[in-house]
Amino acid sequence: MRRVGTAIRGRFLRFRREILVVGYAVRSGDTPLRWRLAGTLLILYLLSPVDLIPVVVPVLGVLDDLIIVPLGLSLVVGRLPEEVRREGEASAARIIHRWVARPLRFLVVLVTILLVSWSLILALVWWLLVR
Repeated sequence: MRRVGTAIRGRFLRFRREILVVGYAVRSGDTPLRWRLAGTLLILYLLSPVDLIPVVVPVLGVLDDLIIVPLGLSLVVGRLPEEVRREGEASAARIIHRWVARPLRFLVVLVTILLVSWSLILALVWWLLVR
């Protein structure tokens, strides 16, 4: 049982690093356009309140968030040019060391960002529909 917890914790730590690497790669001019687009779409999908499989569907609703996004991030990071990946990982290490040294703090920041982005999207939709 301890190994499962260690594996989940390791994957979560790799996930937070990969998010930052993809964020760096999207802004880098040396990243090929298709990987910039793929990274942007993954980050937008992660932030969006809309899922491919709704959460109300038992088990499958959560699996798309637990499988699609981390798998997509790993795929994009694995396909980045070596120089971009190295610079992105160095940037991610600096950010993690400075701002999110603890996984729980990262989770709180991530949930806060998600809630704020969902609120802004819903407010925009509400404003467009009422107007």
